[in-house]
Parts: sequence; C-alpha cells; structure tokens
Amino acid sequence: MEKQKFINVLDAQLAPALGCTDPVGLAYGAACARSYVTGEVLSVTAQISVNLIKNAAAVCIPRTGGRCGIPLALALGIVGGDPSQGLEVLTGLTEEHIAQAEEMIAQKKISSSVADSDKTLYLCVEIKTTDGTARVTIEDHYLNVTSVTVNGQVVKSAGAGDGDSQHSQAEDVSFLSIRSILDFVAEATEEDLSKVARAIEMNTAVSEAGMSGQYGMGSGACLGRMMDGGTVGTDWVNDALMRTMCAVDTRMAGADMPVMSNTGSGNQGLTCTLPVASVARYWNKSRIETLRAVAVSCLMAVHIKENFGILAAVCGSVIAGASTACGVVYLMGGGEEQMKQALKTSLGNVAGLMCDGAKAGCAVKVSSCVHSGLMAAALAMDGRGIQSTDGIVGETEQEMIDNFVRVSKEGMEKMDRVVLDIILNK
Repeated sequence: MEKQKFINVLDAQLAPALGCTDPVGLAYGAACARSYVTGEVLSVTAQISVNLIKNAAAVCIPRTGGRCGIPLALALGIVGGDPSQGLEVLTGLTEEHIAQAEEMIAQKKISSSVADSDKTLYLCVEIKTTDGTARVTIEDHYLNVTSVTVNGQVVKSAGAGDGDSQHSQAEDVSFLSIRSILDFVAEATEEDLSKVARAIEMNTAVSEAGMSGQYGMGSGACLGRMMDGGTVGTDWVNDALMRTMCAVDTRMAGADMPVMSNTGSGNQGLTCTLPVASVARYWNKSRIETLRAVAVSCLMAVHIKENFGILAAVCGSVIAGASTACGVVYLMGGGEEQMKQALKTSLGNVAGLMCDGAKAGCAVKVSSCVHSGLMAAALAMDGRGIQSTDGIVGETEQEMIDNFVRVSKEGMEKMDRVVLDIILNK
C-alpha cells in the first residue's frame, strides 16, 4: 500500500469553501471571465446546467446579509470576486460591491439560461465590456476552467484549469475501497491526517456558531433545546444530529465562515466529519482514533462518488450518511464486513432522497441521512441490516455503489428536470 496516495486524495478532495459551492461556483466563473477583459461592463450572460441552477437559486450567498439569487452571484463575481481564491472567491466582498452588483441587476445587465449540455456541472459566462468580450467555460468541477476565449481568440483550452489545481476531480481514486481505506488508517499518523484535523476544526466552528439558533431554520438549535429540556434524550445519536444540523443551518444561511468541503460539496464535507467526530467525542475516543474514523468517512465519500459526478438528482447527504456509517463502525471496533453491511443498509434506506436545491431546509435532509447512517452502523455491529435480496441492495460493496449510482443517474434524471421546472415557475 502506498500511503501517500491516500494523503494526496485527502489533500485534493478536502478543500475550504466560503458559502454554498453552487452560487460561489457561479461567482468564480464570472470573476474568471472579468479577469480577462477591462472596461465598463455592458452585459453578462450565463448558460448554466440544470443541477447548478437548482442548487444556486435559493441558498444565501456569504457576506450579503442573507441575499440570494443567480443574478446576484454572477454580479458579485464580476464586481468583487477574486478568482485566485478558488472557492473562497468572495472573501473580499464589501457593502460597496453588493451595491454595485444590485445596480448591475437593476440595469438588466445580467441574464442566464439553462445550458444545452448533458453535464451535471456546466457553466459558460460571457462578459461584454466597452473594451472587448471574454467567455469562460467551466465543466465537471467548480474550478475546472476548460475554455477561455477573449475577443474571439481561444487563449485557454480543455485541460487547462484556472484556480488551484488541487481541487481537480482528475485525481485517481480508483484504488479506494473499504479494505484499502482500513489498511491506510491503520498506519496513518496524526501528521498524515492533518487535513482531516483541519476539517474537524473548521466544521466544528461552523457548528458551534449554529447553536445560537440565529442561522437559517435554526433546526439544530431547536433539537439542542429539546435535549436540554428533556423532551428528547441526550445521547450519541441526537448529539451527532444536533451538531451537524447546526453546521448546515449556518452554512445555508450564508454565514461568513468557511467550511471544509468534500468532493466539491460543503454540506457533504460537514456531514462526513461532524457526526463521526461528535460520536468520538461522546464516547471519549482518543485523538488518533477520532482522526482515523473521520478519515474513513471522508475517503468513503470520495469512493462512493467516484462514478457519481459532482452534482446529481439525489441529495449528496445520502453519500455522506453512508460514509458516516462506516466511520462510526470504525469507532465501534468493527471491520470490513460490518462496514459493507452498514453501507448497504444506509444506501438501501435513503438512496432515493431527491435534491431539490440548496436551501435552509437542507439541514433537515442532512439529519435524515445522518440518522440513517448511525442506525446502519449500530445494526451492522449487531449483525443486522438490509440484505442483498432486498430492493436495490447489492451483494458486494461495488455492486451496492453501482446500483445506487444507476438509480441516481438513470432513474432520477427526468425528476431533476421536473424539480427545476417547479423551482423556476413558483
């Protein structure tokens, strides 16, 4: 086993992100286009894939005081975005930038449409100014710029990425499996898992901010009050649910706090780390046990998502919930067979949970997937779980993942269009 390969995957797939990655991705594309042309902005047009529109339409944009919307995300990227900051492109946003962006929208300089592309993540932004025209195309990953055209001349073509190349989805992850991940964490040191430690630290801070109840739906804080008042029990399950929901509440509300994303998803990053870290804390596990368990969860998410794509019709928390199940099995002292069973039970339970866009209600969906993962772990350790004779559950680890991917990509494709139509015609 080459330990460095696993460390490289963690470094590549775990990345800081300020705000929901979908409107931030739009802002990044617009900022990239703006960086190639000077002069006064005359118009900005964007062609955007279905999944990207769905996830960017209603979620709050960081540093805007709770504002949201695709036109605003694009405009903010133009007037205040710094593409060199990657998914933290809006770090330098000011009130003046917000005013400028809103003025651009009022002047009807921003327009967008559904892209004619079969890619789940596709963005083409064209900006026209008094000095010229620039067009930037992004595909497959929020930071993967595949084409740049300036005044009709191609200056960058497919394969040349803007931003930080460490976020590229091109990293080979085909060697990942439950067995290989377990072999890696058995030898991994605290130094090897420094990125995991940073993820726990960043995401815990976001969770603690949400405990105030001032963000989003305040669903996590509500559960916390119920625990304090004795309405529901204070146990390892509810503690994990509460802490994770608090974090998602905070992020979906556009709080000015970065999270550590996983495979381009901030909510997936939160859901891979916080439940496992919470359970470890509740059970007084050592630091290295905690880091290894969270590493199992983070790497399992990458493994499941390998053939899945960065965006899809299914809620990404389904993947993170199954990954959480494997991390918690590790904390319980389980091995490969128990993790396989927990994976089957979790995915077999919530595989069809649809994504209807990033929004405040995501905290509740996340809680459903986390609860599924925690129960799958407990059942697996008791020798129980959904069997391969049932539904879409497969016999092997890979068969289970393949069935889940097929349901998500083939079975739910039409539903994705229906969901978008509902969102756009409210």
